[in-house]
Amino acid sequence: MAVRDSKRIQANKALFAASTLAAALLLAGYGSAAHAASGAQAAASNGSTGLGIADAEYSLDKLIEAAKKEPPITVVDATGKIKVMAEKFSEKYGIKATGEKISASNQEEILVREAQARNVRRDVFNMSNLPNVTAQFLPQGIAVSWMPPDLKGETPAEYQHPAITSLNVWVWVYNPAVFGDKCPVDNMWALTDQKWKGKISIPDPLLRNETMFWFNQIADNSDATMKKAYEAYFGKPLESKEPTAMAEWVKRFASNKVKVQKSDTDVGPIVGASTAEHPVIGFVSAAIFSHAKHENFPMAVCKEMTPWVGQLTPRVAVIAAGTKSPNAAKLFVHYMMSAEGMLPQMEDGKVSTNRNAKMPESDASGVGKLTEKMYVNNSDTTPDDFKKLQYWRDLWTVSSR
Repeated sequence: MAVRDSKRIQANKALFAASTLAAALLLAGYGSAAHAASGAQAAASNGSTGLGIADAEYSLDKLIEAAKKEPPITVVDATGKIKVMAEKFSEKYGIKATGEKISASNQEEILVREAQARNVRRDVFNMSNLPNVTAQFLPQGIAVSWMPPDLKGETPAEYQHPAITSLNVWVWVYNPAVFGDKCPVDNMWALTDQKWKGKISIPDPLLRNETMFWFNQIADNSDATMKKAYEAYFGKPLESKEPTAMAEWVKRFASNKVKVQKSDTDVGPIVGASTAEHPVIGFVSAAIFSHAKHENFPMAVCKEMTPWVGQLTPRVAVIAAGTKSPNAAKLFVHYMMSAEGMLPQMEDGKVSTNRNAKMPESDASGVGKLTEKMYVNNSDTTPDDFKKLQYWRDLWTVSSR
């Protein structure tokens, strides 16, 4: 291994270790407060929080009555639509809720720091890093997850423990003004081909753990599918020294001079501005289609992409264990998991886990018709996603040199 590669891996590990250590130190400071929340922590993963009224005594009317006696709440998400949701919640129940747009990484830091200081100011988070939630925040008692009993019949079992509010849609996209109705790429392995070298733009995976978790999800649960896709594209069985087909894909993909951006808000316009001489395939969230419509740049989903046109990233409702308004916090979780509550975000292409929720006509992406072609995370293997995060970070770092 080259010296510079070794240094990059060491720097990568140092950064990862530093963030982990910081979280550990904050957790240590939380100490007795976390221990004291006994029932909440022990039951956090099975839907009973130990906060507010007990599930055995639950009814929506009782929850509303109890919530109205508590202080106002602050609710957090990585999308500005959380402000609209908070306003509509306040109008519906007469309970003051303030929405804050905070990035995924900053949400995690805030959740831990407020717990450590025993000064919880944000009550509910809609978080996208499910492995971090299940591996760190719930077991440590910093946060709890609650599944509304009366919504279990409307929510598939795989989205109940912890409570998954919605699925954030990420898709491969291209410029239809250049290629028309058909994407020039129809297999993920094509993105590793020399013909697409330097012509792919994605948010930096080192800044977005959800991408790394996706790599591990496929390796754990669908590696045979990746092998079949390889054979379909190259016409021969995969031969690799890597432990999985997905690892081989990541190695080849990263080494194909992928252009990484800070976020998908940067990727969308790059795809829209690409030309026949310099085409670009991108990877973005469905919300970028609203930007494309507003800013008038062309972008379309690679509908023929195999094995998947994209991924569905789970987003989990998290209640701060130290909230002063446990019933109001639970009521907001109930609202988010209802067909009505998630509507503002569904307009940006996010998919509600509530069976009764229908994608609105105003969704600019049209992804509601493509969900069956997308990779769906397996919650049972999320602990392994967190465990192997550093492996995927190292593989990406070395391969993209």
